[in-house]
Formats: sequence, structure tokens, C-alpha cells
Amino acid sequence: MATEIRVLKNTDGTVFYPKTHLTAVEGLNSATTNFAGLMTSSDKTKLNGIEAGAEKNNVTASDILNWNKKQDAILVSENGSKFKLTVTDAGEIKTIEVE
Repeated sequence: MATEIRVLKNTDGTVFYPKTHLTAVEGLNSATTNFAGLMTSSDKTKLNGIEAGAEKNNVTASDILNWNKKQDAILVSENGSKFKLTVTDAGEIKTIEVE
């Protein structure tokens, strides 16, 4: 059986939380993804480890620039010679030996 958590409001509708004692929260359940409750120590540790302004998939301009750079394709022949594969604007495939 979960304990109901009530919200207190001033006459203007502003939510407030009165000062209380430890015994006022004893027996309250820990929060879950489905129900409100108290934060566990592991939840607090995880929150403290998140950098301010962090995003789930934070991609920087530098990352995008690196992704968009031309990539060289180096092929190695049977005798160990290395060749850079290039494609001209006309669609011709050429190789240049590299060391």
C-alpha cells in the first residue's frame, strides 16, 4: 500500500512544501518509472553524474565536420603495395600508389 503524497498550495496557487521531520516521510515508497515517491541514493548518484545542459545525443559542430570529411580508401595488393583509390568528378576510378 503506497502512501498518498498531497500537494500544498498558497491562496495564489503556488505550491509549497512545509518543513517536516524524518518521521513524516517514513514508510513512503521509492519513486519508480510508474509512481511518484522518494528518490533513492542510487537515483541521486546518477543525477549528480549528469553534466548541466547534457543531452542524450549531444553532437558537436566538430563531430559533424569530421564525419563530413573526405575519407581515403587504401587498398593493399597481394605483394603488400598500398594504393589509394580515388574517383574523379567524371566517375572514373583511379589508384595512386602510396608508401
